Amino acid sequence: MLIGEVRDVLKKYKEEDLRLIIAEMYKAMPKKLKEEKKVDEMLKDIQGYAKESKVEKKVERPDMGMLKPEITRFIQYAYSQFYFAPNSFVHKKDRPQWRFLVKDYLAALQFFPVDGEEGEEATTLMEELFHMLSYGCSYYIFNTNNPFRSIGISQLNLLDTILARKFHKGFSSQNIRSAIMFVVDTETLGNALVFRLMDKFATPDSKIIAIEQGKLLKMELSLQHSKQAKNSSPSSMEKYMHSLMIENLVDMVFWLNIRLGEYDDAIRYFKTNNNEDNPEFALDSLLSRLYMCELKDRWIREYEDAARKKIKPRETLQRMYAFIKEHDALPNESETKELNKRQITEFVNKL
Repeated sequence: MLIGEVRDVLKKYKEEDLRLIIAEMYKAMPKKLKEEKKVDEMLKDIQGYAKESKVEKKVERPDMGMLKPEITRFIQYAYSQFYFAPNSFVHKKDRPQWRFLVKDYLAALQFFPVDGEEGEEATTLMEELFHMLSYGCSYYIFNTNNPFRSIGISQLNLLDTILARKFHKGFSSQNIRSAIMFVVDTETLGNALVFRLMDKFATPDSKIIAIEQGKLLKMELSLQHSKQAKNSSPSSMEKYMHSLMIENLVDMVFWLNIRLGEYDDAIRYFKTNNNEDNPEFALDSLLSRLYMCELKDRWIREYEDAARKKIKPRETLQRMYAFIKEHDALPNESETKELNKRQITEFVNKL
């Protein structure tokens, strides 16, 4: 029962019955529980016990001077797999405790108000913990492939908390740029984080600023990557991360333009900046987005423009084009599945 229900039930008992209930409950309690909850002290002086409990519940604000180096060391150890593989830095019995450490760190950091130097440090440390947990979804740094689930906090919910701190003073160019860079620099599957960020831009002005900053960041990352490629040969992982960041930025600019109703600007930017080398794959990516947006006329326009440039669409797109021309409408979900099924059947029959 909830405490409110307990109080309602107790109202019907007389004083003598309440004494009996308390005595029976006391006898049913294990000795350890009585000691932990100080039940004897409660019975001897309930008012004093209540006052003491209120004092104990007051949690002191953490000391950033001690907290910051502790969290920094923990993150370094995590990336070094000290909480996963045998090592002399973290004892075997302490390695499973990482989840409790992370929960405690996140709770402690939220004690710091957003404003001020310590508040900014707290936000930065939360970002670093977020990146570390996201990294742990792709690489084993803990004994799990989903660290967020292990700490009982979803990735999107923690992202919301961090973005709320970043945007507490409004949607300035600097704040939006910082938030975009934070999100696109996160190693994670899919673009759910990018869409969660875009949802924060509720006004046309914030969307326009985000588009401008997204384009600038994309240009800067491309130039930076070109310079690095001239001076050294980037690793496959560096190439992958760069490609992922560019993809997320281009996607964000595309969808924000769509949300503003600037459909042709969205299409033009995507065609110019997507990092797909194969023109057939690039066409497929664009047409799939236009299908999701239900932009039939622009879907037809881009398909026919590609055909004039001798870009051969895959067979499913050819079938979809024929369907649209015949019905003057995009196929619904079940009709699209049927088109895909026909392609697979024909492919198998050719074997």
